[in-house]
Amino acid sequence: MKKNFRGAVCALSVLAVLGGVLPYASCKETEKEDLKVYMPDGAPALALAGMMAADTEDDGVSYHILRTESDPTLLPSKLTNNDEAKNADLCVLPVNAASKLVGNGEKYQMLGAVTHGNLYLLAKEGVTLDNLSSLIGKTIGVLKINDVPGLTLKATLNKKNIPWQEVGNDGEKAEDKVNLLAIAGADAVGATDADGNLLADYYMVAEPAATAQSKAKKYAIVGDIQALYGGENGYPQAVLVAKKSVVESRGEWTEEFVEKVETSIEWLWTASGEQIVTAVNAHMDDKNTVTSLKAPLLTSEVLGRCGIRFTYAKECKNEVNAFLTDLITVNSKAAAIPQDGFFWE
Repeated sequence: MKKNFRGAVCALSVLAVLGGVLPYASCKETEKEDLKVYMPDGAPALALAGMMAADTEDDGVSYHILRTESDPTLLPSKLTNNDEAKNADLCVLPVNAASKLVGNGEKYQMLGAVTHGNLYLLAKEGVTLDNLSSLIGKTIGVLKINDVPGLTLKATLNKKNIPWQEVGNDGEKAEDKVNLLAIAGADAVGATDADGNLLADYYMVAEPAATAQSKAKKYAIVGDIQALYGGENGYPQAVLVAKKSVVESRGEWTEEFVEKVETSIEWLWTASGEQIVTAVNAHMDDKNTVTSLKAPLLTSEVLGRCGIRFTYAKECKNEVNAFLTDLITVNSKAAAIPQDGFFWE
């Protein structure tokens, strides 16, 4: 826990690049603990890695990165605790989860999107993908088939009028549809059945794991789900939300924090993989864990495929609503359309 601060503060000072973010602005005696920022490990953590690299004991902000693979309730619990003091002041999370948990705009507002998709199709070297229709009759191993990755792939196929089905326990595959097979993790790329046959023709995996698997198993990246779904803009995947009370009482601070997120993303392009991993590891919420990110993989090419950029909520509101509508078409319980008050102006 960082220190508490007490004092009379009548104005925010000019902030150095990625330097001290003041916890509050007030003209009366105040005591305030650090504002807590939570995010999942992986691409969302990359978006704020520059801020974590510049983090100091007295900047009024503490960053907490969660490994959520084994406990999907871990991140949502930081927004829904009955004790408000235990909830995140700011949080990065998948846009569909944000829409369901806090999309009414009563307690949290979306400041912006920080990632815009990092999903790619892999295939054995030599295999190509001319268009989505060539996937008909083929099998795709899909990571997190019932969460954003799988929902996004299904929504993309729907947009292109490509029929699909999930392959059940019977393993029955259709010749006239794309067959989607759930896989437990990226390590399943290249897996075979008891007879030595590949379980899937293609695999959909998120970066940076996509690059790791392609290098280790002689697979190639043959499809960009972001481009297939929405062209150059991809889709709003992970968003940054803040307590409405923070936004309303610290408007100037909120604007400056968002500016630092933009600068943090710029920092990625000059930082080494080692610097990025060191910054993330220093802010793991559970000190017995380390990030899944691997320094050698964090090249500019791979980072470029992680879809990391900041887009203000007011600028991507229509994209968010359109994407969530597509997810709801796939699964009515996958998301909710947020209230207008959810989007920070």
